[in-house]
Amino acid sequence: MATGHHLTEDQWIRRWLARWPRRLTSGVGDDCAVLPAPAADHDLVLKTDAIVQGTHFTSNDPPRHIGQKAVNRVLSDFAATGATPLTLLVSVGLPATISPAVVEQCYAGMARAAAKFDVTLSGGETTRSREWWFTVSGLGQVKKGRAVRRDTAAAGDFIFVTGTLGGSLRTGRHLTFTPRLAEGQWLAARRLASAMMDLSDGLGKDLPRLAAASGLGFAISAGALPVARGSDAHGAVNDGEDFELLFTVRPGEIKTLMHAWPFDTKLTTIGVMVSGGRMDVDGLVFSGYDQFKKLKVES
Repeated sequence: MATGHHLTEDQWIRRWLARWPRRLTSGVGDDCAVLPAPAADHDLVLKTDAIVQGTHFTSNDPPRHIGQKAVNRVLSDFAATGATPLTLLVSVGLPATISPAVVEQCYAGMARAAAKFDVTLSGGETTRSREWWFTVSGLGQVKKGRAVRRDTAAAGDFIFVTGTLGGSLRTGRHLTFTPRLAEGQWLAARRLASAMMDLSDGLGKDLPRLAAASGLGFAISAGALPVARGSDAHGAVNDGEDFELLFTVRPGEIKTLMHAWPFDTKLTTIGVMVSGGRMDVDGLVFSGYDQFKKLKVES
């Protein structure tokens, strides 16, 4: 076999994509992927997300985990909508110093994450770049009228989160998390979530976003937070990169939710939505993660 130094760009791309099982490829290599239209009783769902070296991962992180994170971030957003992901477009920017073997492992991580949820690859782009980055775009579907939004909560709705919060970056869980697709789809199918989103920037950033979108405020109990082992309430609110589901439930649906919940995933109610814009955070600092906090507006 030719050594890595003698392979052409097309040969390298074919080698990297070979890590995706054949059944997961559809349209790769053409200028555009041509996909069948969704059923008449479904809506299309679109999502794109990017991860960049130094912001979302480091060169010391396991390459398979980097690729896995690139895909699972997008799948987590499908989960928050209650949708089913169908296919992905993957674009990668690679610095000249990166080893092709590392890239191959990244693609293997992406393929493994996609295969777990039976998601196909439809194409993408590979280019040279000063920085190492991935952009993953997804196409999915959801039954008409079943997509869950973040602007549809009501005052009096109870606030829930899945899993545990805090310490994701410190422990490496931000690379190995499992998107809550089954849980989100279950909530949407049964119309139990009145509003929902995923926790990517931390409860301290994302809960205010959900409340603002719904024109509401909220009150939470610090003691109710499902804090991850080794973290604390401050970390549970502000560390970010948890990729759990944050959702609200009408008071009359609480009993149904708790009785019927079929998953091993931990489910915790942490507070309630309130009218107006008041944020009762029980003495906690409520900021979350903000990648642009150091940017200044030019005068």
